[in-house]
Amino acid sequence: MQDLLEQITLVNILSVLLLIASIWLLVIIVQKKTGYMFRGMIFFLFVLLALIYFQQSDAQKFTISDIKYALFPKKSLTLNYHTEEDSQRRTVARYVFDEPIPRIPVSMDADGKYFHITNIKVINEILSRMGLPQIKKGAQELVSITGSTSHKNLYRWDDYPKGILILERNICKNKQTLETFNCLATITIRQKYSQ
Repeated sequence: MQDLLEQITLVNILSVLLLIASIWLLVIIVQKKTGYMFRGMIFFLFVLLALIYFQQSDAQKFTISDIKYALFPKKSLTLNYHTEEDSQRRTVARYVFDEPIPRIPVSMDADGKYFHITNIKVINEILSRMGLPQIKKGAQELVSITGSTSHKNLYRWDDYPKGILILERNICKNKQTLETFNCLATITIRQKYSQ
């Protein structure tokens, strides 16, 4: 359901409303209900102008999820993590999350085999709260690229400013509600290898 909310834009909603307004106005004209004709034309023009305005502005990218978070902001994100040292010194930093482990949004691919990170807002909020640079794009589950089962639940960004960013996803459970969800287990930043 959350994936659907992240795909439906404000322009999509206004387009459906314009279709409904057109059908309503057509029914009013066919049935010759002159008392409703003025209201129908006003509603149609209002939706049409709103659609034109939002198609021309940056607001066309807003999704239902964005509007929901703007109107009803979530509770502030609580991060509880500790760092681990790497004995081989290839890791710049490794952060391991403790309870409460932050949720991350993932989207299942068309085949239903892998989970990808397409919505980066939550990831960027976590990174900025930790004082780390943000990512610019989503990532596919690493196993879908390499085919190695050891790369299951891992996501990798080679173009990260501090090195190679690797996120590890896990399945967490809320013990009070018995709800299971995707959560962020670790963040690892590795050194880039010079060529």
